[in-house]
Amino acid sequence: MNRPKQKNAGIGVGYITVMIIFAVLCLTIFAVLSFHAAGSNDALNARAGNYLNEYYEADMSAKEILFKLDGIAKTSRDSLFFTESFEEAAGEIDGVSVKAANGGCTAEFVVSINERQNIFVSITFFEHTREYRINSWQNVTDAFDENTGLNVWDGTF
Repeated sequence: MNRPKQKNAGIGVGYITVMIIFAVLCLTIFAVLSFHAAGSNDALNARAGNYLNEYYEADMSAKEILFKLDGIAKTSRDSLFFTESFEEAAGEIDGVSVKAANGGCTAEFVVSINERQNIFVSITFFEHTREYRINSWQNVTDAFDENTGLNVWDGTF
């Protein structure tokens, strides 16, 4: 009896091997991308930490200048001419500019955070009270230089 040969209807071994290789390749690519993302996050966190340290050091320097100015204002209130006394004494502190204001003096100064950012402070000290008003205490960025231009990708590698 001759039987006709039956064809194998199952999936061949080659197809399973190709699928396993494809799955391993996909998992490897996802693993590499995950490690790259973790490294990028670590670098970003390090930069953010450095910036925070720079900012708080600059903020502490600004508060030290404020403390000195408050002491100068206290001693200037004891003198006969508050405005002249305060302007003269505060002018000895580096970077502090003083101008007469209504009822007192306004002191302004800038403390550098890093090469691109500064803390700008403007404070009004009153002649007849021990109080002062902080007009401005803000983080400012250096002005944009038109000659330098923006750092934009031009499409070339």
